[in-house]
Amino acid sequence: MKILRILMVSISLAFIFNGCEKDDPNVNPTTSITVISPIDGNPQIAHTNINLAFNVTSDNGLKRVVVKFKSATSAEIVKFDTLLASQPTSFSFSRNYTLGDVGSETYTISVTDKKDNIETKSINVKSISGFDVELFGKFYHILGTKSGAYDLIKNEEKLVTDSDNDKDIVNNDAVGVFTGGWVSNNNTMFVKAIGFDFNNGTINDAKSFYTSGTPKSNVSAPSNNDVYIAKLRGSETYVVIKILTNDILNDECGCLNKGKLTFNFKKSL
Repeated sequence: MKILRILMVSISLAFIFNGCEKDDPNVNPTTSITVISPIDGNPQIAHTNINLAFNVTSDNGLKRVVVKFKSATSAEIVKFDTLLASQPTSFSFSRNYTLGDVGSETYTISVTDKKDNIETKSINVKSISGFDVELFGKFYHILGTKSGAYDLIKNEEKLVTDSDNDKDIVNNDAVGVFTGGWVSNNNTMFVKAIGFDFNNGTINDAKSFYTSGTPKSNVSAPSNNDVYIAKLRGSETYVVIKILTNDILNDECGCLNKGKLTFNFKKSL
């Protein structure tokens, strides 16, 4: 009887030990998904390619790999689905996908091992326009007493005595006449973008408008709500400018050469 009791206690302890081992949160999972790119939560410019890349390993062997995609405005769809007939213990994936409109997008990776266990991992991508924050700018008649030029890099007004290198926009009106027109003194070029959506257009949209237009160093008589795409000083920095007001009678200067133009603008990141 004593031997029987010892045997029963041993069996009970074995069950307890195995149960604890199974529920131990520190036990490593048999399947692991390691995403290489993109980094979860990182912003990406809308309508550009991202490379979704990940590695999968499984102690049990791999049976199936599925990639699903969902945006804020669409139902979830399957982007990739493959059965692995040889059931290897590792799998690598790399494929380019094009991001959609501005908003949040999610890629969900599902891996099934040969014992039909499923492991999942989701990657969130913030699809952005590619522009920095919206800013406000203004300039006055070049022959008045206030600033007649503007620096689109430093986001500040410039006087006639300031260096031409810093003047992306310089009013070029004659004495007593204000049309709001301007010229660049530093190789910044402009294209009028009829139909460009200032609020929602992306940097890729802006580049497309600029490329399809005829860049000029000057702008004549801009009107309210006109939109211009600027390419700054021969660089790859693009600026979208929306005219707010062209006030030919503005007299803030208290001088003979009246006039003021205001605009909002956004620069590429």
